[in-house]
Amino acid sequence: MATYTARTITIVRREFVVPAASPHGAASAEVGKAWAHAEREYRQHYGLRDEEPLADNALTFHTGDDEIVISFETRAEA
Repeated sequence: MATYTARTITIVRREFVVPAASPHGAASAEVGKAWAHAEREYRQHYGLRDEEPLADNALTFHTGDDEIVISFETRAEA
């Protein structure tokens, strides 16, 4: 008789990409818009109100050769 269980975990990474072409980089206004959009979607997904703080690592920022990527991940167990 088996004494284990199995599960499938699906992780979805939501990305908001801001162009950052050399030599000028990304415009702060565009980074701000993407950041606000990412935060709204994060709050909506996790059911957080505007006045509730986000965890420090809720959104992450990564740089590429010609872009800044703001992202968060969601996880679902089946």
